[in-house]
Amino acid sequence: MHDTFWNGLFDVRWEGAQLGEEALRLVLRLRKRGYAERTCRDYGHAVIHLGRVLHERGVTWTPDEAMVEEFIRDHLPVCRCYRHRPGCRGASVRIGLAHLLAMLREEGALPAVVANEPPYHELIDGYCRFLRHDRGLAETTIVNYRRYLRDFLVSRGDAVRPNELVSLSPDDLLGFSRQRGANLGHTAWNHMATSLSGFYRWLDLRGYGGAHLVGAVPLRRRYRLADVPCALSWDQVQALLGVVDRDRPGGRRNYAMLLLIATYGLRGCEARALRLRDVDWKNDELTIVSPKTGRRRALPLTRPVGDAVLDYLLEERPPSPHEEVFLSARPPHGPLRSRMNAWLQRQLDEAGIVAARGGAHVLRHSLAVHLLRGGETLKSIGDVLGHRSPETTFVYTKLHVEDLRTVALDPEVVS
Repeated sequence: MHDTFWNGLFDVRWEGAQLGEEALRLVLRLRKRGYAERTCRDYGHAVIHLGRVLHERGVTWTPDEAMVEEFIRDHLPVCRCYRHRPGCRGASVRIGLAHLLAMLREEGALPAVVANEPPYHELIDGYCRFLRHDRGLAETTIVNYRRYLRDFLVSRGDAVRPNELVSLSPDDLLGFSRQRGANLGHTAWNHMATSLSGFYRWLDLRGYGGAHLVGAVPLRRRYRLADVPCALSWDQVQALLGVVDRDRPGGRRNYAMLLLIATYGLRGCEARALRLRDVDWKNDELTIVSPKTGRRRALPLTRPVGDAVLDYLLEERPPSPHEEVFLSARPPHGPLRSRMNAWLQRQLDEAGIVAARGGAHVLRHSLAVHLLRGGETLKSIGDVLGHRSPETTFVYTKLHVEDLRTVALDPEVVS
């Protein structure tokens, strides 16, 4: 490896330059994490760049974050050490040195960064522990409640002590809710209202008071089966699958996830949470685990889905110790965290499909309607989708338009 690295700044190899050992360690570290070879070389070269400047100044390197910050602040804006690529002046140097500092912290040469916790940090953590251990709420629900509560506490500035919070009036909570929930739907609004009511109920249980603020933000009434799901026709689903370019970076992964969602009606979080051991290749069985409830359901592994997942595993999935099937294409290739809604909307636009909603959930609705039109019972459809109650599946009968037309009355007869 050493023979391939010429620093371009000194007439010596990397190992003979100041900070050469650190640069080589950084390259090995980045390689293990799946970074491209050119990226490893650029980031290692940034360390050599820092070493050259320190050498010219006669400064002996000691792991010092201030020294790196001074180099970035004072030297990079006027750097003439070598020719930069257009539009990339100093960018790779900054990122490479950030990786250097991270490596030194892991090695113990630099102290770990201690973040300044906001004054409401302990309050939020205590409330979340109560939700997790005492109320037994799902982790996804706790994350939602935590987000709304954090926004509320941020809006209060420094007045976030319990005795200051319980002295607020219902109008204060309503004012925040109208501002924060201006663009929220019924479900998200109710989550926000429930999180605030639960928080003040928790404060009251701890002896601070605040019972008068429980329910200060009213819930928006929702009627059962009032909504009409947004679904695509099955021909549109096939057209959507057909426009996916599997030769693009991440194309095989995105196609496999899209086919999984369309074939089994998975939620986006269920597709992201799929693990290698959940695919039973020997028995052609797929185990789906709901991240929210932890419930498991077994589904048959169809040939097209199996081929798409296997194609991704063999041709595109980077080596990783993670058990999740689908990984990020960016180093260090961890499990997917972001939703695929933005990518799916672009695919819908490319296929020329206009849908009221562009998220992955529209494919879940599309499968339910397709199965219903194919003569499947509500019970069997609910089993595929993972519904606990048949009433949850009943809403899809609203989209069975052709059957509804057969029972519609003639307007002339009615009149």
